[in-house]
Amino acid sequence: MIQFFKSVFFVGTVIGFSCEPAMAFDHQHLEWDSIVKQSVSWTGSVSTVNYQELKANPKALNHYLKSITEVPTSEFDQWTRNQQLAFLINAYNALTIKLIVDHYPVNSIKDIGGIFSSPWKKKFFKLFGNDASLDWIEHEKIRPQYKEPRVHFSLVCASKGCPGIRAEAFTAEKLNEQLEDSTSRFLKDPSRNNFEPIKNEIHLSSIFKWYKDDFIKAKGSVESFVLPYMTSAQNQQSSTKSNISIEYLDYDWSLNEK
Repeated sequence: MIQFFKSVFFVGTVIGFSCEPAMAFDHQHLEWDSIVKQSVSWTGSVSTVNYQELKANPKALNHYLKSITEVPTSEFDQWTRNQQLAFLINAYNALTIKLIVDHYPVNSIKDIGGIFSSPWKKKFFKLFGNDASLDWIEHEKIRPQYKEPRVHFSLVCASKGCPGIRAEAFTAEKLNEQLEDSTSRFLKDPSRNNFEPIKNEIHLSSIFKWYKDDFIKAKGSVESFVLPYMTSAQNQQSSTKSNISIEYLDYDWSLNEK
């Protein structure tokens, strides 16, 4: 009988399977955390990425993306909401950087593609077994399924006008804190968003124009969403939200390169 089990083990090993369990996915995203800590620099509320270094040494990024793209839907569906959302945010950001690295040097992410194609619609990776695009992650997975408007300040577009990429991975345990910090940091940046209480005017990033419905669904209006981040309690009380005028600023699509 002992000899029989030894034979079974030997045959199983030869044909390529073993009884050892598959490695669990790393929900701390330590590989991605290490990549952004080394590649992302912050100056005030603006971040830049060392794409040249990532182009020269792509091994770590490629290995992390391999772990992302190998996750099956059946495994993803068993995770908590925060684990899922952290995974999708990190995947989106890592894949955006991968897109830039693969086409580097480039002046803007919008230069990738053609007249009739968008870099966000480009199917350059697999996720959950399907050919997928950045738009698919954002507009078919994240926005409709999680209804979290703060993700707009956590997903990056590799441009100077977009919210800065965090120099740390998003994780389930810290997700709410990270989303809140990213939102606050972006809205407190006077070069991209500012409130003039005397004139009762708000100048906002075009993000609030493109995704207006997400902020209205969350807080009733764009003003109600942004004002708590942009103003003191005193200024909020003195402003009349019903007659605040909003001006959307031009978006800087130049590459956020270090």
